[in-house]
Amino acid sequence: MRLTPMISAILADGNGDGTPDRLGDTLAVSGRVTAAPAQLSHVRSNVATLQDDTDGIHARLPDGPLVSRGDSLIVRGRLLQERGLTAIDVTQYRIVPSPPRTPKPVPLTVATTVEDHYEGWLARTRGRVVDRRRTSKGRALVLESPDGSSSARLSLFVADRHENRFRLDRFETGDVVEATGIVSQHGNRYLIEPRDDGDLVQSALAWEYLRIALIILGGLATGAVIWGVVLQGAVDRRTRQLKEAKRESERMRKLFESVFESAPVMIMLLDEDNRFERINKQFETVLGWTEEELLARDDAWTLLYPDDTDRRETLAFVDGAPTDRLESRPKTRDGHRLITEWWRTDLEERRRLCLGVDITDRKRQERDLRRAKQHAETARREAEEASRLKSVFLANMSHEIRTPLTSIIGFAETIGDEAGDAAGENENVVRFARLIKNSGHRLLNTLNAVLNLSKLETGEMDLSLEPVDLTQEARSSARQLLQKADERGIDLRVDTPDQPVFSQADGGAIQIILRNLISNAIKYSAKGSRVWVRAYEDDTGAAVLEVEDEGMGMDPSEVEDLFEAFRQASEGRDRTHEGTGIGLAVTKKAADAMEGTVTVETEQGVGSRFSVQLPRAEGVEPQHATRP
Repeated sequence: MRLTPMISAILADGNGDGTPDRLGDTLAVSGRVTAAPAQLSHVRSNVATLQDDTDGIHARLPDGPLVSRGDSLIVRGRLLQERGLTAIDVTQYRIVPSPPRTPKPVPLTVATTVEDHYEGWLARTRGRVVDRRRTSKGRALVLESPDGSSSARLSLFVADRHENRFRLDRFETGDVVEATGIVSQHGNRYLIEPRDDGDLVQSALAWEYLRIALIILGGLATGAVIWGVVLQGAVDRRTRQLKEAKRESERMRKLFESVFESAPVMIMLLDEDNRFERINKQFETVLGWTEEELLARDDAWTLLYPDDTDRRETLAFVDGAPTDRLESRPKTRDGHRLITEWWRTDLEERRRLCLGVDITDRKRQERDLRRAKQHAETARREAEEASRLKSVFLANMSHEIRTPLTSIIGFAETIGDEAGDAAGENENVVRFARLIKNSGHRLLNTLNAVLNLSKLETGEMDLSLEPVDLTQEARSSARQLLQKADERGIDLRVDTPDQPVFSQADGGAIQIILRNLISNAIKYSAKGSRVWVRAYEDDTGAAVLEVEDEGMGMDPSEVEDLFEAFRQASEGRDRTHEGTGIGLAVTKKAADAMEGTVTVETEQGVGSRFSVQLPRAEGVEPQHATRP
């Protein structure tokens, strides 16, 4: 038979598909038997393992001469792989006479058993028994790393037909076992199969047995020691207790002295008759009376509390039932009166310890704070009343002026129409009527804005919140102001989606917002520029009205004051645009009243974009309109 030089060449996997490249080829292999059916507890009785200097391979032998571990063998057959096991299906084999040799065991840890490198090798491993299992083919002990350094496991397997050759019952869970055997693969698991009972050695007992033995030995030793030292220990313990008690008493005395003298509060120690025994340095510092002066006089309480009422309340506090605290006004040595707060604790033999603090400054600060709060509350009410009166005044004045102003505008329109019929004769009359009409409209718009601002500030504007189509309102407002835009040469565009954009809002307030924003955009835009009016629903689900222009814009730092009433981009005698500066203030308050917000994006010389975010109408299916 033609021989293949190395088993590793037969098992080579050049294309990396997990199987040898020569799978299915008929070939001849030689090697020394490391496991044979006669000496291995293998499930399959006709499987032997060949090993040369490079690798090992399984051989499925036909009926023939019995081979043993150590024999030199030449086999011929087809290379195959079944259930992860690579083997040669031998058609013929021959034993070559040679000196028998047992391969040296390979040290194998449990953590490395899953490496294909060891498959078919005679190996030795050491592991702790963590489980005992029985399968349809035999019994197994599951081993794990004894020191816990790895979570890998390896089964030590004995087939049923070899059960009488092994004594697996002598191993318990927790025992450490050293096992020698052939590493093989069954399905997707690696096993180590011992050859005889001598391949299994118990190297350590289970921890439970060892712990019980240690407990018994420790108990015996402890009993012997206790009987030997019990009397001497009792004497020594009592001596130590007395010395420790003395040291503790001295330590507590020094601690009390230290705390008593250095405490940042006043302390006085009283006897059972309410006479002073001791006071600390803080007491002397605050009240000025020394310990000698108070101990030497029977009327010490009279020195501290000249008023009978204060003295009776203080003595009732120190001598009566315990209370939370006492606030008193003792007299200092130099004649001043302080406000103090005291706490009391009872000691043995009816002695009492009282602690106090000077709260004169705190009381003065509390009094000043109360006065400041009263002044602030009074000023707040006055400011609110002034604001209310201002709003009422503006509302009344707007009503009183708007009625005659409407008549003036009507008369101006009538005069202009009649004078226009006589062309050429009354050109000045027509021109003056038009000026009166325009000025009247300007003044009427101002009054309407003031009236709206007043109603919003006083809460008199009744808003009826209901679903409002912002696209329809945007188109309507743009149509109303289209003539004004054309007169100024402004290209007014409406950019809205085909579907409605519903907001929970008040239709009148929406019109006020749109007219103010569109009028401002037209007013502050140059001839030939564009103004856009948009309505859409943003990513957050809010309904949005947006007015953008290519006008003069402004410095972004001025945006913070933009929504204050009577503020304009140009102010004073040199202002370049007409108006009162009320429109944006009304817009902001109208949006706030509908729980909306107003934001501004602006750049000087480029233009501005005002966005009003309003709540989407509940119960109305969103149209998912996006920003144009």
